[in-house]
Amino acid sequence: MFYQFPVPMKIFLSFRTRLGALLLALWSSATLHAQDNPLSDLRIYGYMQVLGYNQRTDNVIPTPMGTITNSSERNTFSLQQMNLFLAKPLGERFSAFVNLEFSLSYASQRGWGSFSVEEAWVNYNNSEALNVKAGLLLPTFNNLNELKNRTPLLPYLFRPFVYETSVASLLNAEDFLPERSFLQVYGSLPLGGLRFDYAFNTGNSETSYMASANDVGRPGASFTGEDTSPFKSVGGRIGIRNAAETFKVGVSGTFDRDKRTDTTFANLVAPTPGGMGRREFLAPLGDVPRFRVGADLSFSLGNFQFEGEYIGVFHDTNYPTNFRGTLDKTFYYGSLLYNFTDALYVYGNYNYLKGDVINPNDPTANGLEAFGGGAGYRITDGLIAKAQYQRIQVRNSNAITINFIYLGLSVIF
Repeated sequence: MFYQFPVPMKIFLSFRTRLGALLLALWSSATLHAQDNPLSDLRIYGYMQVLGYNQRTDNVIPTPMGTITNSSERNTFSLQQMNLFLAKPLGERFSAFVNLEFSLSYASQRGWGSFSVEEAWVNYNNSEALNVKAGLLLPTFNNLNELKNRTPLLPYLFRPFVYETSVASLLNAEDFLPERSFLQVYGSLPLGGLRFDYAFNTGNSETSYMASANDVGRPGASFTGEDTSPFKSVGGRIGIRNAAETFKVGVSGTFDRDKRTDTTFANLVAPTPGGMGRREFLAPLGDVPRFRVGADLSFSLGNFQFEGEYIGVFHDTNYPTNFRGTLDKTFYYGSLLYNFTDALYVYGNYNYLKGDVINPNDPTANGLEAFGGGAGYRITDGLIAKAQYQRIQVRNSNAITINFIYLGLSVIF
């Protein structure tokens, strides 16, 4: 004899069965929809760095009547940089990546800062030994070129000269770095207990050859963002590292052309002795063959971490008779960091940059140097508080001295 449920209980069980079937159907539909949705595995994340700083500038100007010291000071807050990343797998061996960069409190309607698509590429992963990137990419050159926009991964707020986007209007980074490539083959091979890294890339000529909106209508400049020259850039890096990546060393190189088809001015605009601010210039030299040579070293030893780079830029050209300057350039930096704890660190650093020398008597012909240091505190895995002091000056001269005090936050979101 079977037990008979009361009528209300039968209704409840029937309702529960139907509800379960409905939820199962909805879950199955959502699963199928997710599988069919091309954006279901799209990963969106980003880095940003906000800061405030004090800047004091002292400029010593020589005149026939003596020297004049001009001092100025300012305080400002800024969204120094934000990078929005989009990453997506495209099957078993392919993936896509996009990097959108916003700098200096970007607002187009106010004319603030800048926006650029820094990277947009597809990667083919055959193995650890062979990878191929195709599309707009940051070429491998030294250690920092691919990491310069990953601000929370760097200990400082003001990056080494050639990597700092906030001075882009004052310094042509393209003179020191390959800024863009469109094809790169790279990988890593075992070498005893170490790894041998290699990367070879090619892309357009330097930015100066690229057509802009102001060039449209001129010969050879039908479309903006395209290379107007027959020249291409080639380069790469080879290096070794240990498996734990506590030691890394490498050498880099590129070959391209430096656009010198118009009058060349001194890289750093500064008063010349007796010149009352007169700008020195060099007559056009044409499309000058250029070699960049780089070297990088980074290692950890206990709580200490060191990183440093060298870049030498060399031009193959015939200078005008009696010209005493050079287009060759030099840059190097070093940074030594100490971790007190997993959260707290301090560091000291030094930068040196020597650009074009048009007039050897110009104070800036000795180059610029920057030294200082700072500290950071990792509040969470994705939030770092930073402080930094940086002093920039002309080497062996008091012509220009700039002191910065930075406070900022780096965020991973």
